[in-house]
Amino acid sequence: MSSLTLANVLPRLADSVANLGWAQITDRNHPDYGALVNPEYDLPDVHSAVEFVVSGAYLALADPTSQEHLARATAAAAFINRVQRESGLIDLLSVNYDSAPDASFAVQKLCTVVELARTFGVQSSAWSELLQMLETFIRRAVGGIVTGGFHTPNHRWVMVSALVQAKALYPDLDVKAAVEAYLAEGIDIDPEGAFIERSVGVYDAIVDRSLLFIAEHWDAPAALEAAIRNLTFDLYLLHADGTAETGLSRRQDYGTRDVPLGLASCYLLAHHRHPRPEFVEAAQFLWSQTEAQGARYAGHLPWLTYALLKGGDPPAAAGRIPEDYVRHYPLNGLWRVRRGLLSATLFRDATQLLSVTYGAAELSSVKISFTYFGGLTGRFIGDSLIVDPQGATLRSEGRRNPRRPGYELPLGRPVPPERWEETLHERPLRRLPPITSTLRVTEVHDRNGYGFDLHLVTLGGLDGVAAQIAFDFAPGGVWESADARFRPCAGQVLFLKQNGAAMRYGNDVISLAPGAYAHGMWRMREAEPAPEHVRVLMTFRTPVNHLVHLRAYRGLHP
Repeated sequence: MSSLTLANVLPRLADSVANLGWAQITDRNHPDYGALVNPEYDLPDVHSAVEFVVSGAYLALADPTSQEHLARATAAAAFINRVQRESGLIDLLSVNYDSAPDASFAVQKLCTVVELARTFGVQSSAWSELLQMLETFIRRAVGGIVTGGFHTPNHRWVMVSALVQAKALYPDLDVKAAVEAYLAEGIDIDPEGAFIERSVGVYDAIVDRSLLFIAEHWDAPAALEAAIRNLTFDLYLLHADGTAETGLSRRQDYGTRDVPLGLASCYLLAHHRHPRPEFVEAAQFLWSQTEAQGARYAGHLPWLTYALLKGGDPPAAAGRIPEDYVRHYPLNGLWRVRRGLLSATLFRDATQLLSVTYGAAELSSVKISFTYFGGLTGRFIGDSLIVDPQGATLRSEGRRNPRRPGYELPLGRPVPPERWEETLHERPLRRLPPITSTLRVTEVHDRNGYGFDLHLVTLGGLDGVAAQIAFDFAPGGVWESADARFRPCAGQVLFLKQNGAAMRYGNDVISLAPGAYAHGMWRMREAEPAPEHVRVLMTFRTPVNHLVHLRAYRGLHP
């Protein structure tokens, strides 16, 4: 397993460029000569071309004897200049047109090529041609970015980053008013270190990288401080295999389990500006785990190459990323436990109440539901999360729908169909008691392994209501009980009626005991399905008072 050094990254970047190169139009008579065709759309794609330009330029900087990469990057650069709109902006074919944020992503990357070319002091006609094309694109794009607007919170910092990077290269550019207008909003980081989008898998890296550029090129000390706080926060969201807890995310990485390699370059760049040994260790760890799992490097290689070209190979890591802790984040409603291979997260304000990983074993979520007026009324969602030295307690009040549990009563006057919705709030109700319940989670280490005791207790509501605890496991495990052993498929539902059983992933195991069986509903009405997981059910009728022993261990027995 290789360490994170320029010598080890460059061959992978070269492979990436070679793969991208197959999609480049090399016919000089073609109107889109130099473009890269996106195979998903079968159309020339400016973003692929930008990545090709940047990656090829980095390879040429690392090996000045290689001119092929530079020539093909220059052809791609000519294409991105041709497709740049009159506004200076570009398109994202899947959704955004005449887009300032997408132009900013491009400018942010292209500015690094100009920056490094100046640092390395390159001097050749080939480089001069490429750099002139990049300057033309950047200058035109800046004019559109300053007035272009954005869609999502992270876009603001990419745009500011692009503007201040461009200003540092071309001082005559007028970006001050736009930069100060965005910075005046304040950086969207909370006191615990989370951004609005809370996206450790994707957007944290985008924001942190942008803030680091802003801190480097503008008088904005809050930018560096925010990046360091978020990068520190993300250290506590890593599992033992380098994947990240994404249950907090409000973006497309929610519920995924991938190594957030995009953060590695941010850790290196942050360490370069503000040395922290644990950041170096984190970057090395994310790189090694990506390699060990054979995961895709996606678009992270160019940024890693930039960080290594800019700051050199990282020093031998003297710090340690956290591996043994209990952390409570009351603002974000998160309770995190890490004990080596064991990693667990308890969530407030979510239907996913608990996730547990132990090496290769993954319990993606624990969810609790009641067949009680459907929707939010029947789902256990923690309204509060109370933490103490022994564990944590979620309490669900069962009042997420203000008009349930209850029945609508007549208004005693005409109700036109077109006014049905707007008159609902006028109707009196026959109210029923909500199902108030608690889930107590206690950390345990006994002869059965590391893990937790989960104690579900209902405190109110009607008797006889059907209920369930759903344990949703990642597919690929082997289900083992005293009477059966088999490999269940994604979408399969199992009932643990009594005693105990375990899901085994090779040598890593998560066990549950005892089971419970009060009804045989495979899919309770309004309970969230889990088509991509193996669901293990314990079923009840209220009132419920049940203690589950969840344990994790490695090997044949605990």
